[in-house]
Amino acid sequence: MVQAQTIGILSAVVLGGLGYWYMGKEEEEETTTTTTVTGGGVVTPTTPECSDDLGCSADTPHCNDDGACVSATEYFTSSTGSLYPAYGGSDLQKPDARKTIVGKEMCSKTCLDDPDCVGFTHWEERYTEDHPLIDGEEPTHPDNDLCYFWSGPQGDDLTLTPTAAVGESHEGNTDDVERANSKATTYIKTEMKDYVPEDTTETSEAEDVKTPFYTPTKTPSGSGYQIADKQCGMDWRQW
Repeated sequence: MVQAQTIGILSAVVLGGLGYWYMGKEEEEETTTTTTVTGGGVVTPTTPECSDDLGCSADTPHCNDDGACVSATEYFTSSTGSLYPAYGGSDLQKPDARKTIVGKEMCSKTCLDDPDCVGFTHWEERYTEDHPLIDGEEPTHPDNDLCYFWSGPQGDDLTLTPTAAVGESHEGNTDDVERANSKATTYIKTEMKDYVPEDTTETSEAEDVKTPFYTPTKTPSGSGYQIADKQCGMDWRQW
């Protein structure tokens, strides 16, 4: 009888110990974080800041390949001035759409997300006779803090690179003295700063090709006769 009680007590202790061990193991598995061991020690992996489903803030709107939110302007080279008029009129983003893209960061992200976009001009401050610079007051021009976008040259010179196209912020209009107070910055995708459309280059080369055939010094004349051109030995026949 005593032996049976002893066995029962031992069994209870063993089962209780096993139950406690399993509970502790489950809790440990739930709280354990996978780590990577390197030669310099233990590195705890970090959770990506952003993804296709998780956006970024307006200050750092671009989600890079590492899943980090960064400044979109980092992917551009910048120059003071405007792409207009040398690069022609802006051909991307309709007026209503442009009004919703405010600030250089959002303009940069918009251009980055558009494979056709080469660059854009951001108007930090824009002034004209109708919207003059007044000390102590915010600019009133509707283009202030907005951008104009380009897919390539739209002007007369289609071989002009965007870098070479950047001109003064007054855009050539020196009669309106207020325009000289404007502040414009052009941002060009770094890999496209020397961009020239391929078809334009091919067309220009084709236009320079000279005809391989000889052109006589004067038009042969005569009626029904063969007239020889002494320079090339060719006979011309007037029909």
